[in-house]
Parts: sequence; C-alpha cells; structure tokens
Amino acid sequence: MESGLDAIPNFERKIPSQETLESICEIILDLDPDIRFAGVINNKGRLLTGHTKKGIRAFTTQIDQEMLLMETALGVRMRKEHNSHLGPVIFTISYGSKIISINFPLDDEILCVSAEKKINLMTVPFLILKFLEANLGKKDVS
Repeated sequence: MESGLDAIPNFERKIPSQETLESICEIILDLDPDIRFAGVINNKGRLLTGHTKKGIRAFTTQIDQEMLLMETALGVRMRKEHNSHLGPVIFTISYGSKIISINFPLDDEILCVSAEKKINLMTVPFLILKFLEANLGKKDVS
C-alpha cells in the first residue's frame, strides 16, 4: 500500500519554511481518509498554515478554533515542564464526542491533526511519526 510518505525537499532546515509547513499539512491530510484537518501552529497557538479536507463541515467558528489552538499551545508548553522526569511528549490524543485531535510537538511548532472518530488510533499517529522522523528528524523515543 502506498503511504504517501515521500520525502519533501528542504526538510533539513532547522526552521521549516512556509512552503515546507504547507507540504507537511498536505501530505498528512492525504495519509488517511478520516483525517479532517492538518495544521501547524506556533508556540503561542497562532496558525501558521493549515488545510481542511474538501467537503468537511467545521464544528467550530473561526474564533473558537483560534481559542482551541491557543489552548493546545499552552498545554504543550505546560507538559514540557515534566520532560526531565517523564521524558518528552511525542504526541497527545484528545478523544472528543465528535472528533479526535492528535497534536505533535515539534521544535518550535506544533502539528495539529483532527480526524473522524473512526480513525485507527493504533496506526495513523505512528504513521505520522514515521513521516516526521524521516523528514524533520523528530525522534520517537518510546
């Protein structure tokens, strides 16, 4: 099965370019039909780039989405306080009544993915990790 995990040029840079961030989102959005959204935010929760799958109905307003992304960034920053004791967080999953959110802390950004509840949580997050490791050098230290 073709995974769509081809390498993206110029990923060796420490700070990914806007073009690179957009490529990340586009590839991840195509990894699984149940992925609704893939976006990258900065450590303050500002959306740097994001793509929603065509035909997807949003559950939130733009203002609510901005608040959710700020909360996500705050949660990631707060969890880093425990890295010395528990090790760094590789990703988090929030299982809601309507969607699933999967967040991957990167160096200075956060990859945010939302998906339908029927997504395979045993394979898709690890497929995304494999892609990030191959293209951004993010290591799965589990």
